[in-house]
Amino acid sequence: MSAQAELWRVTTPEGTFEADLETLKQWILEGAVIATDRVSKGTLKWIEAGKAPMLRTAFLDKAGNAAPSGTPPSTGPSPQAAAPEVTVPAQETFATHPATFDSTINPIAVSKNTCQNHPEVSAHFVCRMCAALFCATCPRLVNNVPLCLACGDLCKPFQELRSQIVRQEFQESGFGFSDFGRALRYPFEHKIALLCGAAIYGFLLLGGLKGQIVAFVIMFGCISQVISQVAWGRLNRSFMPDFSAFSMWDDFAVPLGLGIGIVIVTWGPMIVLLLVLVFGVFGGGRSPMLNQRPPAVSSSAPNEKDLSALTDPEASSKDLEEANRKLEQTRPGNVISREAENSKQQQNDPTATVRALLPYLGASIFIVLLFFVFLFWAIVYGPMALTVAGYTQNFGSVINPLVGLDTIKRMGATYFKAFGMVLLLQTVSFIVAVIVAIVTAPFALPFVGNLPAKFIDGSVTFYFNLVIACLLGLSLHKCADRVGISVD
Repeated sequence: MSAQAELWRVTTPEGTFEADLETLKQWILEGAVIATDRVSKGTLKWIEAGKAPMLRTAFLDKAGNAAPSGTPPSTGPSPQAAAPEVTVPAQETFATHPATFDSTINPIAVSKNTCQNHPEVSAHFVCRMCAALFCATCPRLVNNVPLCLACGDLCKPFQELRSQIVRQEFQESGFGFSDFGRALRYPFEHKIALLCGAAIYGFLLLGGLKGQIVAFVIMFGCISQVISQVAWGRLNRSFMPDFSAFSMWDDFAVPLGLGIGIVIVTWGPMIVLLLVLVFGVFGGGRSPMLNQRPPAVSSSAPNEKDLSALTDPEASSKDLEEANRKLEQTRPGNVISREAENSKQQQNDPTATVRALLPYLGASIFIVLLFFVFLFWAIVYGPMALTVAGYTQNFGSVINPLVGLDTIKRMGATYFKAFGMVLLLQTVSFIVAVIVAIVTAPFALPFVGNLPAKFIDGSVTFYFNLVIACLLGLSLHKCADRVGISVD
């Protein structure tokens, strides 16, 4: 004996009915039940029929006119030629519905761009439930809300969903050389902002220390803007900050603080090491080698007993002879002769010098290793420090290396791809700066230096920094699901 099928309950404008799953699917195909009707399986809570996973295939079949022909009549709500009216509050309009779509919509179905009822007309609406495409006149309007003719669910603008799918495919496409080319083109998509920003940055570099500080703040503000906007998926936004609502704290103090935080977390260990070397060696006045004293000769120098023997007339001849021998060794001629002999022995024995220098060689090797470790850290972690500053805008997160290391772990190989591209851009930027300095060398002036080279180099640096920021933002955008960034 087969087990009894579990009953479903469905509430429609005609009333509440019970049926098994197959019968309920048949009612959906016949149009008696639409997506906004509420259903309940057994003792479970009531939900909209269109949101029930076991009923979605029936709504898709209904939307595609795939209902089997010759279906036996079913008992329950009477079939309807058109979907029943859905009551929508008068104050609810199309604009109040969130721009979200059901994850079951097939991008392939949305890739079409014509109305399913009028193939010669471009699609204007798409049903968020069954992905049916309609022109501007097909959907039923209830209080200015477009509803699907197939399943009765809400319709959304077709281009809005199409753009969302394109953005999702781009975000899931992975990080590669196509993003490198996109980053190179990004500053030129905002030509006026690029020209103005590069000119302002170049001129500020000529204004001494204060001008360079302001230039740094502007540059870092643009970099932060690019990283955050691109990471969120807003590639069409300008990289220039909004100076119409200038704030000394937000537009000056925060970028300056974040820049200082980047220097601390990247070059801080190297700076500490150099300070220790400078104040530890030169601050002591003498090096450890100079502080080393010559070997002691206390065993050969006369002691108190020997001096007593020299002054005591009753001293034994043996003690008197030993005291005279030690006294003779302290004469300047004998000391110089003995030192010369020791020096000759050391020259003939090269291992003596090595043994004397071994402790200092060990300390020097340790310092050199620390130097290269800190240099490696500054180079490899530098782009990540800039990335953390861009998308968090928090000084505490910037100076905490655990935040950056966790981000590197989450991004995986994507970060190292971005790091290689950033290193390539920095190398090209350095080569361009050298070429500019050589070409403009005849324009160098006494006391002020090569002003044309400073301006041109500043403008080029502005462009390359924007490209680097775009690369870092794209790498974050492609890893948004792993990093926890909410993309548009």
